[in-house]
Amino acid sequence: MLRRLFYYAILFLLAVGVIKAYLFWLENYITLRPEVVSVVAMGYMEELPLEGVLIWDERLVSANRDGVLTSPSSLPRRVMRGEALVTLGGVAIVADSAGYFMPAFDGEEGMWTYSRLWTGSGFPPLRMLTIHENGVFLRNGDPVGKFVPQPQDLRGIVYLDRTASLMRDISRGFIEIRLEPDSKPKRAAVRAYRDFGKRVKVYLTLPFFPASIISTRKFTGSVLTGSRQGVAVPDTAVIMRGGRTGVLMVLGGMTEFREVEGFPIEGNKFFITSGVLPGNVVVLHADGIREGIIRLW
Repeated sequence: MLRRLFYYAILFLLAVGVIKAYLFWLENYITLRPEVVSVVAMGYMEELPLEGVLIWDERLVSANRDGVLTSPSSLPRRVMRGEALVTLGGVAIVADSAGYFMPAFDGEEGMWTYSRLWTGSGFPPLRMLTIHENGVFLRNGDPVGKFVPQPQDLRGIVYLDRTASLMRDISRGFIEIRLEPDSKPKRAAVRAYRDFGKRVKVYLTLPFFPASIISTRKFTGSVLTGSRQGVAVPDTAVIMRGGRTGVLMVLGGMTEFREVEGFPIEGNKFFITSGVLPGNVVVLHADGIREGIIRLW
């Protein structure tokens, strides 16, 4: 029995020794032959979510007689001076100037103003839009729809996350906004702003005013700010050593720790603003890799 136990103990020690030898060899192999990646040039911009309300000058059009309403469209449309907005009992209500008209109202006409919306740290709740369909009977004095004179600037009030680059743009008097993910950004002029610490409230002149937009008082999108040029590497290439952030640069047959400045970005990448250049080669999985001689073949 003792002889058998001794035999098994020897086998166990041999197995442990083989495993340790293999792990030692594997560690040295990885250290000498790490996977590398080339540094890629990249442009970066912060994209901040935008949510706000729209402001325009408007007035409520009221019925001037009893009658059944007929409208060319229930959607917002552009009208010229003298053009029929709707008819009531076959008699037209005509526009007294050019503008946008929609046979709908929400009860905020004349009250949705800058002086009301700028105070406080939030917006009043939005009301449901009442849309008149053809055939509805209206009495004299009933609301018919909203009229938005043109030309005029479309304005907006938005809340944004406060960043250093955003505040720089605001101080210059403009911000870049984008309403759709793939649309081209447009420049909106800053009329006023209020700093709330982590958030900032901005009053804007928007660079567009399509007729369709008067069907809602709310809009969403994003602000593009902080445009800069740099390089990007996979985040596994970035390590901390001695309290410094850096990468293992490949220089001929050697690796050398190179301090960098930057920040993590989407896609498991790290955006570097200084320390390395496009085309430089760095170790892809730098954690645990020592500086020294490597073999890339």
